Amino acid sequence: MPKVSKVKRGVAAIKRITGTKPPKPRQGTNNVTKIVTKLRKEYKVHACPVSAAGAKKYMRNQFEYFGLTAPKRRAIDKQVIASLPSLGAEDIWDLMQLLWQQEERECQHFAIDYAIKYRSILSCDADTCIQSTDVIKGLLTAKSWWDTVDALTPDLVGYFVTKYPQQMIPVMDQWINNDNMWLRRVAILHQLKYKDDTDKERLFRYCVLRGHEKEFFIKKAIGWALRSYFRHNRPAVMEFVKKNESRRTPFSIKEALKHA
Repeated sequence: MPKVSKVKRGVAAIKRITGTKPPKPRQGTNNVTKIVTKLRKEYKVHACPVSAAGAKKYMRNQFEYFGLTAPKRRAIDKQVIASLPSLGAEDIWDLMQLLWQQEERECQHFAIDYAIKYRSILSCDADTCIQSTDVIKGLLTAKSWWDTVDALTPDLVGYFVTKYPQQMIPVMDQWINNDNMWLRRVAILHQLKYKDDTDKERLFRYCVLRGHEKEFFIKKAIGWALRSYFRHNRPAVMEFVKKNESRRTPFSIKEALKHA
């Protein structure tokens, strides 16, 4: 079977991340499978059924949990990561996808933290970044809820956009109109940590495009994005809200001007 070039893989990835078809899951390597097995073993040792039941109820019974506190989970994660071999981008993709297949939510949070820690590897060049975004899109649209979506957004997707704006801004322009609500939320929130470097025209344009929506998580995202930028450009946000008041829901306006 002929080997597929990086260019062709990159083109295929671009088509997937700007569309709605999720990528096909990759088959994990032996190293990746061993990592997940080791992680699960450590999590089980420290599992707390009572805490797990509480966490599951808080997340509307959508996910299973080991019942680990965040500090305990991060301590375990640190030990596991310290014992791991160096992974390339393809192995990290495999690891993230395999962790996403696990029932317990802590596994997805390990995947996110690991990807953020090694995001420079996931974006070592434009082609790799596009393929990483393809994988992340699959994670954003599977087992979707605010905890994983919002963790992936500013520190991975937002980071990729700043690193390769020519390739990634068109992706955001596609996602803001995607049928998947969570991808629209990512597009609105990807600039959360840009501060003074926020592209206000893009932020305001996205808010206008989605301003008519009644979906709670979109209204919340608009308010959150505007409130965050308000700290760095109060006049611009005040002017935008005033100019577009008829298009914004009262909830979004309240959120945007929470600290006015």
